[in-house]
Amino acid sequence: MLELRQLSRNFGGVKALDQLDLSVHKGEILGLIGPNGSGKSTTVNVIAGLYKPSSGSLTFNGIDLSQRSTHERAAVGIARTFQNIRLFANLSVWQNVWAAHVVRDSGWTGLRKRWLASGRTARDEVQELLAFSGLAGKADVLAGNLAFGEQRRLELARAAASGAELLLLDEPAAGMNAEEIDELDARIRSLRDQGRTILLIEHHMELVMAVCDRIAVLNFGRKIAEGTPAQVQNDAAVRGAYLGAEATATT
Repeated sequence: MLELRQLSRNFGGVKALDQLDLSVHKGEILGLIGPNGSGKSTTVNVIAGLYKPSSGSLTFNGIDLSQRSTHERAAVGIARTFQNIRLFANLSVWQNVWAAHVVRDSGWTGLRKRWLASGRTARDEVQELLAFSGLAGKADVLAGNLAFGEQRRLELARAAASGAELLLLDEPAAGMNAEEIDELDARIRSLRDQGRTILLIEHHMELVMAVCDRIAVLNFGRKIAEGTPAQVQNDAAVRGAYLGAEATATT
């Protein structure tokens, strides 16, 4: 589905990504992990279109998106959440999800076409997404008045409302307590079961190891390991990267 080939991104003389090869397969949950500064957020920003690659290619369902805008990428079926929550704070929970659901002239995603063919209305889907996120009882509450964990859930509902086939989830567990993380685990699995493909960038290792089908590990902009959670956990290069990061942090 998503293919990054020999993809590099430079910031001045710094290589944030260095000839990265990465594949995200349709219907899977792929985890992307690594120490701070390893290139995870840059990877997401390149996929979403906030940054253009300095070299290499990025294709989605056979379409070369390397130089396409964020709007063009959204139109073909890519949506994301952010580390720093970005909601319409002065709009209600309902309005936030509705706004993400609105079909713009930029195009229709495949999932949204199937939704329309099913006979469901836009209001039906918004209501289902509010129930999915546990926010049905707060539909009229302003997004800015929600608790932090609820805002995280609303952002996930907004991403799902876009109808995107590929969801880029950038540290969705940040700031959540243990109960909320367990609920997030279930919601991510549910999205996958509904036909979404998910790229999960996350520091919470228990969540990553539990929910991901495969994991790719970055360090200094390069992929140093890839495989099942068990394979990655037992990889010497991965242990070395994390132990090195911890040693640096304590000195």
